[in-house]
Amino acid sequence: MKRSYVLYTTLFAVVVGVILCYVFVFSDEDIQSQIASTFEKIDIQTSHQSTSVPPVEASPDEEDIDTTDALEQIQEIDEVYYSDTIGSYLVLTKNKEFFEVSGNANRVNSSLILENEGQPYRFGEFIGMRMISEEKIYAVTANGVLVTIERVEGRWTEQRRKLIKGIASTDRLFGLGYDEETKRMIIMSRLEDTPDVELLYVQERTLEEETVDDSEAETGTATETDSDDDSTSTTDEADSEAVAEPKTEWAVESRKPLTTEGMSASIQQKFENFRGVGLVERQGRIYVLDSEELVLYTVNPDEGTMNGQMVTPRVYGSTGMFLQDNEIFAIVRPDVFDLDDFVSVD
Repeated sequence: MKRSYVLYTTLFAVVVGVILCYVFVFSDEDIQSQIASTFEKIDIQTSHQSTSVPPVEASPDEEDIDTTDALEQIQEIDEVYYSDTIGSYLVLTKNKEFFEVSGNANRVNSSLILENEGQPYRFGEFIGMRMISEEKIYAVTANGVLVTIERVEGRWTEQRRKLIKGIASTDRLFGLGYDEETKRMIIMSRLEDTPDVELLYVQERTLEEETVDDSEAETGTATETDSDDDSTSTTDEADSEAVAEPKTEWAVESRKPLTTEGMSASIQQKFENFRGVGLVERQGRIYVLDSEELVLYTVNPDEGTMNGQMVTPRVYGSTGMFLQDNEIFAIVRPDVFDLDDFVSVD
């Protein structure tokens, strides 16, 4: 009986307490607003915790940007030259396009389409490319056309082409080198239907006035139009003539036959089917690859000798060679520019 009395008394006290609490506390509008706000915050926090939040990713580094699409532009590689001067790859394609690719081969720095418009000579397949300075590149084609690519105001542009004089119809040209001291280009030639191989030294020379008739004929119309313009003063014409650069041409200065007497019998046999690819200069020697016979030939220009040795990499179908970090690489024709397609033949 005492327990029942305690229980009922406790329940009565709780009920009275709740009623009094509601009357004096929860009936206040400000308190009700605060309570509602508290429950709303609890509900929002609970919903956020139940939602999966993706991990925060670091902002991409500029050097790690994916440029695969840009590199895929470089298809059907014809020639590659690695420039230590600017730390970039220079690439020519069979589609007559020129690219400058970053040294880590993940970005196209610039590109140029070699147009035919306004150019006097059409060209075929390239046989070699050489960077003469930070601002100038020479490339030569199988039909003896010199293509000059020059950096003008920070952009690569193609200059007027020139046909190399003195190349015979029997010359089968390949490879391009450059003699820094004499400012001469070096091209190799195997005379058609003969085992003879020659070094062609090509030099730029200034044309005398009586030898530039053809060049004047090309600009004859423009000259006649200018002569009818009375507004041009005699003084301006004189200044223009004084500033005008002399006309030049590139021509074969000399030919140097190469002897193969020192070759071993096995290399001599392979040399009968010799098809040279590329030309690399290193420490006074010239290196030429025969990718069909897997032979790397060494030329001593001073002595006029040529010798060869077998190379183990499978470099069939190579389009040329280039030098990087004093190591010779063969260009195995890739679909897309990729360092894995360059094979060391040292």
